Amino acid sequence: MRIVKITSYMSADQAQALAQFFKRVGFSEFKQLAATIDEAYLMQEGALKVADGLADNGFAPR
Repeated sequence: MRIVKITSYMSADQAQALAQFFKRVGFSEFKQLAATIDEAYLMQEGALKVADGLADNGFAPR
């Protein structure tokens, strides 16, 4: 498996809004938008990694 590092710069407001989105989105949304169930799981796992990056930078909504 190839590992990819993603670096992004955004405003604090954008980071907070994105963290809120990741908090609110559920598997059903990934499943609805994915071509396959396996892709839905991969999408969700990727989103959780981005959410972890946001949390590491102080954007972790309760």
